[in-house]
Amino acid sequence: MDEFWQRVAVAGGVILLTLVLARLVDRTLGNRLELRPETRTRYRVIRRSALVTIVTVGILSALLVIPPVRAVAGTILASSAVIALVVGFAAQTTLSNFVAGVLIAFTQPLRLGDEVEIGQASGIVEEIGLTWTLIRAPDGARFFVPNTKLASDTIRNATFTGTPAAPRRGAQGA
Repeated sequence: MDEFWQRVAVAGGVILLTLVLARLVDRTLGNRLELRPETRTRYRVIRRSALVTIVTVGILSALLVIPPVRAVAGTILASSAVIALVVGFAAQTTLSNFVAGVLIAFTQPLRLGDEVEIGQASGIVEEIGLTWTLIRAPDGARFFVPNTKLASDTIRNATFTGTPAAPRRGAQGA
């Protein structure tokens, strides 16, 4: 076996190990006792973010083992400003949905199991993903709502049990 194929085999092994590690981390993080809805929502987003990070780093590490790919990576890094600009424009919606998903996980205007209404979508929150939220309507239909819509639109949450902050006295100017 020549050196190129040995490196490809090593890269394949690294990718396989990465996937096994991601699976182990997912199982370890998934074996939690019953959590409160607000904690469960944060936990899911952090868990998914950790898995994406592990897989991304593992695959990039594996690809750097192969010399032709390493040479291409050097060329790409030399023009990274242009690539970052192109990728930024191309992934603008995805990145904004991701940031909105993290924002939703920590501010929690809605949680798993809440009965909500957002625009035309209404039902029970089944899943809050990194880029979209799944809402199950009473008739069984499912709405996939982009997280940027949740972060920017009005949400009617019929099951929110938190207490709103008390209005400040003297805010009207006495």
